Amino acid sequence: MTPPILRPIRLLGALALLLAATLCPAQRAPMDPTHTLGIESCRECHDSIVESWERTRHATSFGTMTKSEAAKAIASLAGLKPEAVTSSVSCARCHFTQETLSGALQTTTAVSCESCHGGASDWIDLHNSKSRPWPERIAQAAAHGMHHPSSVLAAAQSCYECHVIDDEQLVNQTGHPALSDGFELVSWYSGEVKHNYLVSKPGKAVKTNVEEPQGLPAARKRLLFLTGKLLHLAHSLDAIARSTDAPVDKAGKLVRLPNGRPTYAVQHALVVQQLLKEMRELQGKLSIPQYAQALALCASTPLTTGHAEDLTTTAKEIQRLAAEFAAQNDGSRFAALDAEIAKLPAHGQAKVQAAAR
Repeated sequence: MTPPILRPIRLLGALALLLAATLCPAQRAPMDPTHTLGIESCRECHDSIVESWERTRHATSFGTMTKSEAAKAIASLAGLKPEAVTSSVSCARCHFTQETLSGALQTTTAVSCESCHGGASDWIDLHNSKSRPWPERIAQAAAHGMHHPSSVLAAAQSCYECHVIDDEQLVNQTGHPALSDGFELVSWYSGEVKHNYLVSKPGKAVKTNVEEPQGLPAARKRLLFLTGKLLHLAHSLDAIARSTDAPVDKAGKLVRLPNGRPTYAVQHALVVQQLLKEMRELQGKLSIPQYAQALALCASTPLTTGHAEDLTTTAKEIQRLAAEFAAQNDGSRFAALDAEIAKLPAHGQAKVQAAAR
């Protein structure tokens, strides 16, 4: 008898059938260190932005991460010495930037400009070419691998590639979270990390920096918020497709890691459930065609044993829908979101606000 197909938004009991999948896609590859030029290649033109970056945890974690108790615990369970974290491929692909210097691989910084914008060797000359019109420079640099901040999709994609963890072994063996704790795209993008996003000023476009800080435009926030839901859903489904461990024990109870978190598959499945709930509510207010299609896809994609291929296919299609949505919209027609977005505390400010209360 063929088992029934369970829908992702059903009761938590449906998670009991999230079992071994065997057709998992490859994990995101680390940045090629031979294509990395280093932070000084950016400082020449973006000095104030680099100075702002130097005060963020993206930068300062280079000296602090291996000393933290959490990193020491994760490293120990992974069979690594804390100092080896900076060179471990599993860690370095999200936490550090590596370069090839004098023919040798070296870890030079933590999360840097190129971590988000891509290794610069193939596009930096195009990006810097003052002889070309600005739109042409953007297009050509993007065609050669730059994740340019003018693209909401590219900016958001860079965040999800690291903040949604795609390494089941890392999570289940070491207790590393499957999603960065508290991650929400708009609040983190607008918070401590001052991204080089383009903002409008009367008569020109300016780059926000510490000398002339500009608020993130409301329309761009809306577009980030809505595009982010689609991308987050796609990345979480893709992560579930990688799952090989059963998330429940013989008694049907959720398996938990030594730190109390559920296993990798369950953490991502819970995120999928929450995202689908939020997207249904947004769809009821905004009637977005790509949301309707994504929700329908998820309703027909089983979260049962051996469906990695189905999950991967759905994830890829939702990625395509995210790109389509971002290309067709500028955020201007979604003003109904402003009150909800305004409630999101900028990342890095939540603890300050809590202390004040």
